[in-house]
Amino acid sequence: MITYFFRKPKYPVLCSIDGFVIAARSEKTFLKQLLLTNVDPEKSYNLVDSFNEGWLFTPKLMMISPFTCKKSWTKKEMIALYNGRKNREDDSALYSEKSLSSKRLDKIFQDIVALLLKT
Repeated sequence: MITYFFRKPKYPVLCSIDGFVIAARSEKTFLKQLLLTNVDPEKSYNLVDSFNEGWLFTPKLMMISPFTCKKSWTKKEMIALYNGRKNREDDSALYSEKSLSSKRLDKIFQDIVALLLKT
């Protein structure tokens, strides 16, 4: 069970756990993804929700909080997170960084979530 400090993020979310990037459409799928990842309870991990708001996940407390230094993400940062992840399969395609000005941030976010959930 995850606790939320003040309020919940707007699912789906992306979370980077020491370079392993997970996506979750709900709290339930987030918990399932955590079970498949080696989470250090002494660390905190960045999380971004569908409103492009930055969050902090603290495994020791199993808490998600809006208190983080990284309050929003850029298109390039999201793509770099996806393309540079450690859990990328060798044959999976990279997300294109071309024509970023014509792509909406929410579309990029949804594309990345869909790609991660497909693998």
